Amino acid sequence: MSSSAKSDVEIEIEKKFAVSDQTSAILKSYGFEVVQKEEFVDWYFDLPAPQWKFCLDDCWFRYREKKVKILNNWGWRGAWQVKRGRKGTRDTDGMTTYEELQGKAAKELILDLLSAATANESIEIKNESNSQYNSHDIPHLDGGEQLVPFARIETFRTSWGAATSNEFSGLKVDIDKADSGYMVGEVEALFDGISSQEDVEKEKGKIRKFVDLITREGESDAETATIGKLEFVLMKEFPDLYNACIKAGVINEPN
Repeated sequence: MSSSAKSDVEIEIEKKFAVSDQTSAILKSYGFEVVQKEEFVDWYFDLPAPQWKFCLDDCWFRYREKKVKILNNWGWRGAWQVKRGRKGTRDTDGMTTYEELQGKAAKELILDLLSAATANESIEIKNESNSQYNSHDIPHLDGGEQLVPFARIETFRTSWGAATSNEFSGLKVDIDKADSGYMVGEVEALFDGISSQEDVEKEKGKIRKFVDLITREGESDAETATIGKLEFVLMKEFPDLYNACIKAGVINEPN
């Protein structure tokens, strides 16, 4: 596994789990400690409804704004990101494998995919598609005017890492609380884009084992797939898109 991937593409493997009152104590018992706390806002984009194209192909365009301290003041700094599903992206237990790109590489991929998708058709932009976000400063991508936001999620994240060397060293644990109040944990590993499938499968085994330990001691069920923040928002606020994603096979049907 690469500790500082230089490739434009990273491979992210993760499995989500339900957060309990015991989660922090359990993580500490396995030698993990808090390494970072951060606040960010994720905007998700696609073509206007009902012409969703990219998310139904398991390709997610996201603009992430992070709260950062600049000199003595707090501000926001953003970057475009793409999460693109690989073959066998989503296992039955909720384990996922995605290619991730950020910054310039992400913007170039978004524009290339958008150009290919709209080359032979006219996409009409409807102002009402953005009406729910009129009070916000919506991110803009030059050349990507056909894209509209379909979700906005504010998140407070606490990240945990191994303080001592053990079998789970190298894994990262994030505990997220969204502005909706929904909380979810995830155990993840990152690889560069040229890592072998053998390495990926080995890390999947470590993640599964760790999630099983966390959830078993927290008295929840590791076999029941926990939904992510975006799935929660789609299920509650955008059922048409949520059901379309299930039909397309990019979201597992709830247990």
